[in-house]
Amino acid sequence: MKGLDDSMEAIRTLIVDDEARIRGGIERLLGTCEGSFEIVASHADGKAALDYLHQINGAIDLLITDVKMPVMDGLTLIKEARQLYAFYPVLISGYDDFEYVQAAIREGAVDYLLKPIDRDQFRARMANIQTIIRQNRLYRHQWGEMKKKENKLIETRQTQMLSYVTSAGLDMTRLGYWVDEFPKGDYLLLYISLDPVPVKTRSYSSKDWGAYSYALDNIIGEVTTGQAATSDSESWYWKGGDSDFWVLLHRPVREHERTLEEVAAELSKELRSAIRSHTPFTVSVAYGDTIEDLYLLPEAKQQALSLMNYRLLDGSNQSFHAHPDAWAGGRMDADLARFAHRLRVSVEQANAEEAAQISKQFFEKLKAVESPTSIKRAVQNVFMLIHSAGLEHEDAGGSANKLEQAFQVLNRAANLHELKVEVDRLMNVIIHQIRQARQSGSIKPVEQAKAWIAEHLAGDISIKSIADQVHMNPSYFCRYFKTQTGDTILDYITSLRMEKAKELLLAFPGMKLQDICQQIGYVDVKYFSRLFKQHFGETPSKFREHAETNGVRTP
Repeated sequence: MKGLDDSMEAIRTLIVDDEARIRGGIERLLGTCEGSFEIVASHADGKAALDYLHQINGAIDLLITDVKMPVMDGLTLIKEARQLYAFYPVLISGYDDFEYVQAAIREGAVDYLLKPIDRDQFRARMANIQTIIRQNRLYRHQWGEMKKKENKLIETRQTQMLSYVTSAGLDMTRLGYWVDEFPKGDYLLLYISLDPVPVKTRSYSSKDWGAYSYALDNIIGEVTTGQAATSDSESWYWKGGDSDFWVLLHRPVREHERTLEEVAAELSKELRSAIRSHTPFTVSVAYGDTIEDLYLLPEAKQQALSLMNYRLLDGSNQSFHAHPDAWAGGRMDADLARFAHRLRVSVEQANAEEAAQISKQFFEKLKAVESPTSIKRAVQNVFMLIHSAGLEHEDAGGSANKLEQAFQVLNRAANLHELKVEVDRLMNVIIHQIRQARQSGSIKPVEQAKAWIAEHLAGDISIKSIADQVHMNPSYFCRYFKTQTGDTILDYITSLRMEKAKELLLAFPGMKLQDICQQIGYVDVKYFSRLFKQHFGETPSKFREHAETNGVRTP
């Protein structure tokens, strides 16, 4: 048995005494004891012994040390070392002084022997100590196995909950405070979908498909676990439908060399490569933005599903993500991309008048594009963005089929006017769906939530704390807020905080950024500065500098 084998390994022993004769005598005595003692080292003073312990990361079972030694005495050695490492100390001294015995016991010594050492007494004491150490090893092994089982049960329960949250037809009101089972920090959700299968696989039997399904599951599990281990992150993975999988990455909120998006990009690459190498299939991977609260996991799911639709344009065995750079070059130039993004936002907010105006501007810009291929891709992209805005108000299962049919209609369009007609038609359909969804509920809880957020902007605002104020399930509240406003709850809070920060920067030129952070609920100045730049296009310091140069002040 593994635990029993571990407990019977040699007792790793460190000997410390300023007299070489005594050290040699203890080594010889240990050699005559029953059981197995391994002398890992011997030193003449406590400082040298402590340095050695640091080198081996405290990998000893037993420390036998003299009390009185130069440089560092035995009691100090025990006290310093036991702050970092776990071992059993035994003191040997020629001083028959009760104070030393008391001090030794206080520092955790399991025994105290007087010089000259009685051989029989020494062997008897070592036999007792050996029994204690072996029993403790066995206990630690059993405790470790229990913790492994407990952690496995927790992980299984977490994975089951994640599978339920990302499943279709979810009843959000039954979830409760499910995120309490997960650690705090940032999360990123990846959607892995099997690409259209090769022709040769049509002859596969059900047994063949079962074997390949098992292989895909194992590959995704091994690659995901390995990537998490090397990137200082945690991960969960689970199967979705017959041909898709989900992976959730997590990392505590702190500065890292690589962002979660970069970790996801590397993981996506490894997954696609491993599956292509070991199976006859390929997969595409889609992932959206990092989320700060797991109650937004359904939002992350919808974003990943909508991004996967780009497979219709870019082909299989690809990675699709929400990084802003993805809109430049191959898909759409930066200027058109800004109009496309604004159009999607106006549709999400069900602002038909603004959407119509932006659509008009978008197609005016398209007139300057000379390449028919570039025009087609730009329209397809904006069409997909509008379609994704309506995903929450319809069954996402038939999303790809509907888009494919829509693209066929776009392909038959003869000119820009016909393309605009199709885009505007979809835009109005989605806006109508969103307005109907809003009419089915009351706007009052949203207004209550907004008022509470404004009053507590400087505090630690969580989705759970807001949902409690309006007596809603947090998961349901996230979806409800997005339906009614077009914004996620965290996007709304961030926007409010950035506007407040802007006011403070203009009104109080001498206020430190740390003080501004405290007034709007942030602790990390670097994180606040990054969010401010994303929101306004420049850092708080640059914004304040430009405001002072132009003489801008709030009243």
